[in-house]
Amino acid sequence: MYIYIDESGSINNSLRTDFIITLIATDNKESLKRSYKRFVSSNLEKIKEADKRFVSSNLKKIKEADKRGHMFLNGKFKELKGSAFDPDLKKDFMIHFSKKNNLKIFYIHIHNSRLTDDFCSNTARVFNYTLRKALEYLIKNNLLPSEEHNLIIDERNIRTGTTYFLSEYLKLELTLSGINNGKIFINYVDSATSCLVQIADVFSNIKYSMVVSNNRYYRDEFDLLKKNGIFGFTFNFPIQ
Repeated sequence: MYIYIDESGSINNSLRTDFIITLIATDNKESLKRSYKRFVSSNLEKIKEADKRFVSSNLKKIKEADKRGHMFLNGKFKELKGSAFDPDLKKDFMIHFSKKNNLKIFYIHIHNSRLTDDFCSNTARVFNYTLRKALEYLIKNNLLPSEEHNLIIDERNIRTGTTYFLSEYLKLELTLSGINNGKIFINYVDSATSCLVQIADVFSNIKYSMVVSNNRYYRDEFDLLKKNGIFGFTFNFPIQ
């Protein structure tokens, strides 16, 4: 099983907003890549227009190198970024993937306000621990198969000094403990080179938008993902 991971928000218990980690699980990554390409090709003009609006409205916030285009570079498509999607494009994205049978979406919803100051002081610890707890829950409850898993994570989410630690941590807690019957591999990639990490990015931003709006947006589209078996589960942390 391949699991593509990205996140939205910040780990900070002084914030009112929460932190979302998205896991896109697939056992047919080539089919999922084709689904991605079909979405891009059929919505290219919408993506381009959304990109222009995002850049023009965020000139002071985004890096100088991105001001020519967040999802496009020199007029050519570069990558999907959920933060640059407008609401209609997000709906189109959800509807498109609700029709597929080559992915499963899992969310980890970290409630910042429930984190203690001590626990929250180390964001790598929060990320690693909650990811491990979520994977353990999903495997034990047969939401993910107990087998070899390849985790592909956006390299921009690497916390200092944690690359090797996360791999060994999951190996100890999930594989050697007998919870998962297979090895767990971790690979960090540039999201611009991984269209499937980009899918995780967009779905992460969508979930974040739903959380900060108290689920006012995308309810119909999310219900469609549930109905069609694409949405798997939301793991809330801390557990209450």
